[in-house]
Amino acid sequence: MTVFGYITQEPYLSIFHDTFDDAMMPVSLQKITIKDYPPLADIQSLGCVAYSQSKIIGEQMATDIVKNSSKSIICACARFGWINIDDQPGKTWLRHVWCSYRDLCSLIDKALAAHQYISDIYLIISNNYRLWVDLDLDDATRDLGFVSQDGAEKL
Repeated sequence: MTVFGYITQEPYLSIFHDTFDDAMMPVSLQKITIKDYPPLADIQSLGCVAYSQSKIIGEQMATDIVKNSSKSIICACARFGWINIDDQPGKTWLRHVWCSYRDLCSLIDKALAAHQYISDIYLIISNNYRLWVDLDLDDATRDLGFVSQDGAEKL
């Protein structure tokens, strides 16, 4: 939900409304990255805003603690995609940010088993059709060896 605020802007708004022209995907779908796009809290309701902002504050606190510590602290903040009880992508726009149980567990296992110093914010989303956040540039692959195993297909 730390990037759901972007769904009020194009082309993410078209993905939300399922009106996005797939032929334009290589040209107009600029994928959101942690490094290049600041968190933009979900604005659907006050509860969503508070939840999103609390996640962002937690990430900032963890980052500050690591930066200001004289010890080697391992800190991995994870931004999870849409995880549901059925472990299925569903048929709504949320399928584009769906995260499977297998991908979720894989990232957590890799973070816990990391033998190197890590301190970063990681996106954990399955490799879905019309995925609008960038996993190719994600540091989770470089730092942890995480590669998504699952993904939602085109409906």
